[in-house]
Amino acid sequence: MKKRHLACLALAAPVFALSACTTGTAGLALSANWFLRTGDTPTSSANETLEYTVSFRAEASNTFLTYEEGSYQTVLTAENTALADGSSEMCYHLTSTLSIPVVYTVNGESARFEDSVVSDVWFRDVSHSLQPVRSVKKVVTHTPVTTEPTSLDSAYSAYEYTYTVTYDAGCTTASIETVYTQPEAQPHSETVSIASSGGTFFDNEQILFALRGVSFSSGFSFQTINPVKYATATVSTAETPASAEETLPFSIDGTEGDHTLTTYTFSIGYGGTNPGQPQTLTYAGVTDANNNLYRSALLRMEAPVMNSLGTLVYELKSATF
Repeated sequence: MKKRHLACLALAAPVFALSACTTGTAGLALSANWFLRTGDTPTSSANETLEYTVSFRAEASNTFLTYEEGSYQTVLTAENTALADGSSEMCYHLTSTLSIPVVYTVNGESARFEDSVVSDVWFRDVSHSLQPVRSVKKVVTHTPVTTEPTSLDSAYSAYEYTYTVTYDAGCTTASIETVYTQPEAQPHSETVSIASSGGTFFDNEQILFALRGVSFSSGFSFQTINPVKYATATVSTAETPASAEETLPFSIDGTEGDHTLTTYTFSIGYGGTNPGQPQTLTYAGVTDANNNLYRSALLRMEAPVMNSLGTLVYELKSATF
């Protein structure tokens, strides 16, 4: 049961995140594109808030589930962080918060809930390939369990749990603890080995952020932990990111405006059997290494809901750099 419903996070929150331990084979070349000056800005300067609107695009076959407008926020700061070897250093701390109302309606009867996903992840700087230290995700979700419910009670299941991952100093093992408080108290612990030949490895809660540091000139892949299978898995782009010029409305540091910029769009998904549905991401391109106006921010994301019932669409509303 646990493993199946960890997959339900796909309906509400980023499934992927780059957690970077570079091991064995050639890893990804990463740049600190979240800064105005990408090459020489210290980690201690990190101070950024991105806010998104979240809307739902239902499939025509979906007659019982809808999500009302939600919000998604990421906050990047710098924090002196204890490492697994007993030392400490200035690391990035990323907090991501999703809040979205969900409504189920069957046979004229409705139920409305507030779903939420809050995650914190601590990871090292680019010179250490964004190596993850620890992540914690707290989830409250009411998840669709069928495509044709016959009653309101049969349409969804409610889950509440905390998913914690702690990495050793060499990023060769990950200790995972999952603690359910709903539907019943149900702890589960597992240790996952991270292959020494797997290239770049990212924690799930970093992925959307860490992709800002990747060159979009070609396709790429990295390793992460598949939380459904409690095992490392490869995440890859389905194609070379598509470049385009777009004009998008969002505010920067409190100033509203339309911004014409180069964007890169691509899909990423797990490899292997039963990989689930990919997510489609759009990022701002680097404007200049010494004047990176849009900080390679995530501009848009499309995340499918379980059972092909629709898609959650995240769109950048405001950026405070």
